[in-house]
Amino acid sequence: MPGHIDNVESNPEGPGGRSMGTWLQKGGQATVGLLEWTTVEPNAFLAYLKDVEERIPTGGNRLEEIHTLKIHGIFREGPRTALVYQCSQQPADLRDVLLKVQKPSGEDRRALSRIIATQVRSLHVHFQLRHPGLRTESFVFFGNVEKPDLTKPYVLDWARPPSTDIYRHPEYQADKSFWFYQAWSLMMVLSEIAEWRPLNRAFQDKEELLRRKMERKQLVTSPDWKGAPTAEIFKYGFGFLEKDHHTLERYSRWDVKRFYDTLCELLAPSPAQ
Repeated sequence: MPGHIDNVESNPEGPGGRSMGTWLQKGGQATVGLLEWTTVEPNAFLAYLKDVEERIPTGGNRLEEIHTLKIHGIFREGPRTALVYQCSQQPADLRDVLLKVQKPSGEDRRALSRIIATQVRSLHVHFQLRHPGLRTESFVFFGNVEKPDLTKPYVLDWARPPSTDIYRHPEYQADKSFWFYQAWSLMMVLSEIAEWRPLNRAFQDKEELLRRKMERKQLVTSPDWKGAPTAEIFKYGFGFLEKDHHTLERYSRWDVKRFYDTLCELLAPSPAQ
């Protein structure tokens, strides 16, 4: 279980809700880490963090498994809390990558999508955890600032629930944690990778937000958007999630595994590549 850290000097917080910070160890040695800010009270997520620490790898080269950064501790500052990760370099999150990195080829975007989908699959199927709120900022990368290593994302946001935005399932309930909430968020992230453009999150009210979610789903499932092979991926993902709420709730772990297996197969490179 991560302990509390005092007297952290934090750099300005970036648009992704994170900042680098420095604090002194007991022996007086300065330590650098990545702070991820949340307004959620620690008691609401400490038990979940324990499961994350016990199950999710922080190293290794098994790309089919989800990876995260080692959680060093928790820092409190007024009404806010920060998860402090062991990290000496400011990572780039996926939203940064979409905005700042030149659009890769279709094959490379498909490869990144498959890596993301495979890791989310492992989170649910292998490690039996549900992420509190996947979004593009949840996936971070290291390496050259202008060309980060996109083959090994690290997943963060372990104490930040979804904001009221387009990544939430249309029937989202704050007091529930269903597997298909995570699957909806994943499909929206995959649509951003396909287009290589972050979603516009501005909306006036709930009615406009719901309309834009449905418009997005309709857009990405059309062959006119990015061609028939891409439409097939999104038709499968969003089509599967159109089943009624109660049916999806009753799905077993193995039913969910088959959903992710099929999705990852659709994202595999064609034999000609």
